[in-house]
Amino acid sequence: MGLAIISLLVLLVVAIIAIPILARVLGEATRRNPNRPEGEGDETSEGDRRSGAHRE
Repeated sequence: MGLAIISLLVLLVVAIIAIPILARVLGEATRRNPNRPEGEGDETSEGDRRSGAHRE
């Protein structure tokens, strides 16, 4: 019984540390995605830049 309580406390500490780290990592990934609605990306998609459609 004591081992179960200690395990739950350790799990709680790990969760308290891991949840903010995961939230930050996932937030950065969403912020860098130029194709999302209302994103900060430019007007051309990445496929247009690779295809050479705008080359002279």
